[in-house]
Amino acid sequence: MTRDGVKVSVMPITESEKRRKIAALFGSIMSEDIIIDSNGSGEAERCRAAMRHCQRWAYEKGEIAFSHITTSESQGYGLLMTAYAEGCGLELPATTRERGFGSLRVLFNALLRAALAFPSAKTGDKRLMAWQLFGYGERGGDKTGYGEKGGVKTAPFWVNKKRGGCATDGDMDIIFALLAAQKLWGEGGEYNYGALARERLGGLWERCVHERLRVLLAGDWAKGAEGVMGSAVRLSDIMPEHIKAFAAADSRHDWASVADASYNVISCLCERNPAPTGLLPDFAVRRGNSWVAPEGKVLEADDGAYSYNACRAPWRLGADYLRHGDTPLPNGSLWETVIKPLHCFSERAAGGDPERLGPMRLDGAAAGAADPDVFAAPFLVTAACMPGGGGRWGEALWSWRGSGEYNGDNYGDYLKLLSMMTAAGYSVSPF
Repeated sequence: MTRDGVKVSVMPITESEKRRKIAALFGSIMSEDIIIDSNGSGEAERCRAAMRHCQRWAYEKGEIAFSHITTSESQGYGLLMTAYAEGCGLELPATTRERGFGSLRVLFNALLRAALAFPSAKTGDKRLMAWQLFGYGERGGDKTGYGEKGGVKTAPFWVNKKRGGCATDGDMDIIFALLAAQKLWGEGGEYNYGALARERLGGLWERCVHERLRVLLAGDWAKGAEGVMGSAVRLSDIMPEHIKAFAAADSRHDWASVADASYNVISCLCERNPAPTGLLPDFAVRRGNSWVAPEGKVLEADDGAYSYNACRAPWRLGADYLRHGDTPLPNGSLWETVIKPLHCFSERAAGGDPERLGPMRLDGAAAGAADPDVFAAPFLVTAACMPGGGGRWGEALWSWRGSGEYNGDNYGDYLKLLSMMTAAGYSVSPF
């Protein structure tokens, strides 16, 4: 690959080097990104903890009022990271242990307490987590949303009732992490992880699954909504590995039909893409009896592009392939239609250099500035699906200087770690 016009050799990376990178990034995240709820207990075995999310600001009457310190999305990522670390034998860094988190299970339970304590404000359903948790308002030039003393970050967690609906992708990760925790630690102790997972699956089914189409909606606020959002599918909610685990754990609901509907969305989108890139849009909208990429904004920005929601597809669909093998689609298979095209196209688009990757149109044209922390790492998982680990492109992704580096951009850091864990086989199957 090339960097700044200079050719850089790509050396094969060993399994021990992969583990070193994963351990280093995990240690940095767990040292820097845990926030404790100052309204709760200060003891690690009783406290509520949140995973810091890249800050945005909520506007009240035209003025910046409060920062959200985390989202259910980041909370789900934190639970997954902790469970996967337990499964592969990683340890918490010394700084985190010194704060009282003597084991990964203690931290998992602290993160879980926050997820349980702040339910969706849209429906009041305690089986689903509010999308945003807020902390301190802006104080002078401080826009972090939390205070820090002696390396410990704290904030008074609260939910903005106007912005407190659930986010389906966050709740799906929380539930999957609970199923993984059941396998790792059993059902004794403070929480019955399996029972909690099944309870929350009932909420997800009732509030976030379209009754007729069986697709996953973006959140409980979208159920029954007028217009396009009442049936639109956000690509970050398509997680076949999760859905199959839900089907195995919950016989009361037809999760197999949700998996079939999700695969159908993918098949329709790829069939309509004239360029065989495997790229998927941030959202899919219903047109007649099919699914298409939208033109322009559905919820966030350019929702018809491969952007900050769909960038997780190589990770999520690759995880499904690694765990369950190929899946037939109406027009081909998951391997033929998505996995192989994504791997081959991403190498061409990057010219072998991960640092060139960022948002793209479905035909592969750039749709924004390069953001490799977010857009490069998920391709590690599709590379892992390829014979030989994806060849030189797989090696380039592992050897890229950004892999394993903590940058404080929480979304990118978390995607990197979870993608690396999945590609290296460190994820935990609840089966």
